[in-house]
Amino acid sequence: MKVFRKIITYLFVLQTGAFAKKQPSPITWERPQLVQNALKNNQPIHYFGLGSNMSRKKLENRGLNGTKIDILKMEAAIVPNYRLAFNLRGFPPMEPGMGSLEPVEANSTRLTTYKDAECHGALVKLSPENYEKVMRSEGVGNGTNTEQGYEEIIVQAYPYGSGKESGKPIQAVALRALPHVRLNFDPCPSARYMNILIEGASELNLTPCYQKYLASIPVQQLSPWQKKQALYNLIFTVTLSTTLKSRVFSKFQSRLLFLVYARYSAPGVVKIMSSLLTTVILLPGAIVGFLLKHLGLTPPAVTRIMAFFGE
Repeated sequence: MKVFRKIITYLFVLQTGAFAKKQPSPITWERPQLVQNALKNNQPIHYFGLGSNMSRKKLENRGLNGTKIDILKMEAAIVPNYRLAFNLRGFPPMEPGMGSLEPVEANSTRLTTYKDAECHGALVKLSPENYEKVMRSEGVGNGTNTEQGYEEIIVQAYPYGSGKESGKPIQAVALRALPHVRLNFDPCPSARYMNILIEGASELNLTPCYQKYLASIPVQQLSPWQKKQALYNLIFTVTLSTTLKSRVFSKFQSRLLFLVYARYSAPGVVKIMSSLLTTVILLPGAIVGFLLKHLGLTPPAVTRIMAFFGE
């Protein structure tokens, strides 16, 4: 194991040119007063889900360590003046961007635009305990996590049938990408991720025009060998991060991949160059990841991630 650790450390130094830097001091994020009061007084909380949490089955199974999420009520709803964005920094080319609720007036480049300035999704009523389970599954909640990608924001949600003009809105908590991981454009989401959203929207029976809009969103196109290369590289980065207890390299590689990432609107020649450069960046890690997997030297986290991607 000591030899293996030395090899991993050497590969880390070889690819980044430096040893892992000291992690930054924890940043504190203030949770909304609505959330603080509900947790303190043991009151139910409404949560607005716009991504994979539109599926009741998936939401119920979001609890960490196999715990179930008990849902008090779940219904379709609309949040005005916000849009579905994919600007939470992911890891191209497999998962370039993840879902986030973004104000429509925010200065960011969109993939497509829905006909109305609103976002449709699931309005979910949860007990404080189960709300916290959902937030923990999203990496949110302790307020001092430098790895946290989302912040809790308060929005006005209108259940279907209530009417934005005459109906009374419900204050709900939604998740927006934090500034340090928020892109100023929407990369294409993966086909895997969009299929989950489309299935959830159908299950929730969202309005047909919104379901049609979701189906029209362009997705990241990957050939089978590109997907395999990205997966083997992921095995390497996860093993490296687990061994060194640091995600410095995976963050470095993610930023490097975004430097060569071609947006959906880019010319064809730019996309070809982007694909070639992405291949070059991922190749060393993919080779090591292939060896690690076939030598059985990967940590349990790799098995969970492979299951997540259906491998």
